Amino acid sequence: MNYVAYSDLNKKERLLVDKAFEAAEHSVSPSGHKVGSAILCENDEIYLGATNTRSRAIGSTCAERMAVDQMVFHGKEKPQLVALVGFLQREKWTEDNIVTPCGVCLEMYWEMIMRLGLEDLEFLCTSWNKDRILRAKLTELYPRIEAVKR
Repeated sequence: MNYVAYSDLNKKERLLVDKAFEAAEHSVSPSGHKVGSAILCENDEIYLGATNTRSRAIGSTCAERMAVDQMVFHGKEKPQLVALVGFLQREKWTEDNIVTPCGVCLEMYWEMIMRLGLEDLEFLCTSWNKDRILRAKLTELYPRIEAVKR
């Protein structure tokens, strides 16, 4: 897990981050949150998702889940890279803050890589101003509990 600059990304990675920004502009949120996700699959196919918040949390959709649903709907199941960007309307949130997947989305990705037999999945979690990008693998983002042998 490390921080990189937008200028350090390769052409495909920059495109994926830009697509996540485009998707975020389609977010539906009474509070003004904007979150977008883009998944790069084999053959350079990209699937997008945006946050869709409803008055009841159970009916809401995270950008990441929407992008995964699009990927699966189109019969693709070989994700290579996920870009995530968000701007949340919160008191101390700035354009320099970074959004990472929520617990439900982390679990969804974990189940997906286990089902597909993937070793891991890489993420680019980008600040709204693109000044900070967290490059991390799912295994680094997912909370872990290590059992101690006795």
